[in-house]
Amino acid sequence: MNKPNIAVLAGGYSGESDISIQSATEILEHIDTSRFSPMMVIVESEESWWLVNADGRRSSIDKSNFTWFNSSGDTQTFDVAFIVVHGTPGEDGLLQRYFENLNIPFTTGSSDSVSTTFNKYISNNKLRQAGLLVAKSYLIEKGNLLDQDELNNILQLIPPPCFVKPNHGGSSLGVSKVLTKDDILPSIHHAFKTGTPSVLIESLLTGKEFSVGVVPGDDSSPIAMPVTEIISENEFFDYEAKYEGASQEITPAEISTELADKIQLNALKAYNLLECRGMVRVDFIVVEENCPAILEINSVPGFTRMSLLPQQLAHAGINVKDLLSRIIESSIAN
Repeated sequence: MNKPNIAVLAGGYSGESDISIQSATEILEHIDTSRFSPMMVIVESEESWWLVNADGRRSSIDKSNFTWFNSSGDTQTFDVAFIVVHGTPGEDGLLQRYFENLNIPFTTGSSDSVSTTFNKYISNNKLRQAGLLVAKSYLIEKGNLLDQDELNNILQLIPPPCFVKPNHGGSSLGVSKVLTKDDILPSIHHAFKTGTPSVLIESLLTGKEFSVGVVPGDDSSPIAMPVTEIISENEFFDYEAKYEGASQEITPAEISTELADKIQLNALKAYNLLECRGMVRVDFIVVEENCPAILEINSVPGFTRMSLLPQQLAHAGINVKDLLSRIIESSIAN
């Protein structure tokens, strides 16, 4: 019996492509090759997708049906797409919609689910309506020329210090902490340089930062991982802190059982509310009176050796190979 072909998709069109390839390499190393035949597929641009063969050769992917030709010239297909593309097109719903149209199973939430989590403004509104704590926010669409009256309204609603960030995006790229009103416009321009179609101005929440992964358990129901406390050497948990070692991460976090339970419960609520699937990471900041506020939901979390989720899996005693098998099998079943 032939083993299912698993396409581990990496790369993407954003500034997170290098991290994506590192994450995918780690996942490739842990997929059970006695049960599956995993292959790296690099999503380089809208026109260029290619397969990395075992001997290092590249084979072009036919995007019309997601196939490729092997060395004998035979057409080969994939049974599952394991999406490890951070940013666009892996976290904004584009890849998911592509595979939905081809009826190929994939390992994340649906195109609607991931596009919602990628849009911070929409996802925060949903979380807020469900009673979960999030920052106050104001949305600015690209091309909207702010006049002084609108700028004054924004500053009244969300006075500095505050954050300006891309509404779509991850790895804290394009995020600025704004300390004075004079910094607002330069920070908005900086965020738009990431290519985001809209920018978010968010109220500043102060407190300790935490993160928790949510993954499928033995029965495929979501379970929350041990909580990690993040102590950033920078002003906030930015790209450098996440991927260049400029942070201290404590797993499990040295907090009360009551607070850890509260963070994990809210992560599970967010996971279910936004109809997530597979591996997800939810970032929090705990404000006064031990109230966890959700900062961000990552539908395709980093999986490098420095990433938070693998640390949490290790502390939970979860075998990564078994987890990846469960995710692949669950995507086929769905």
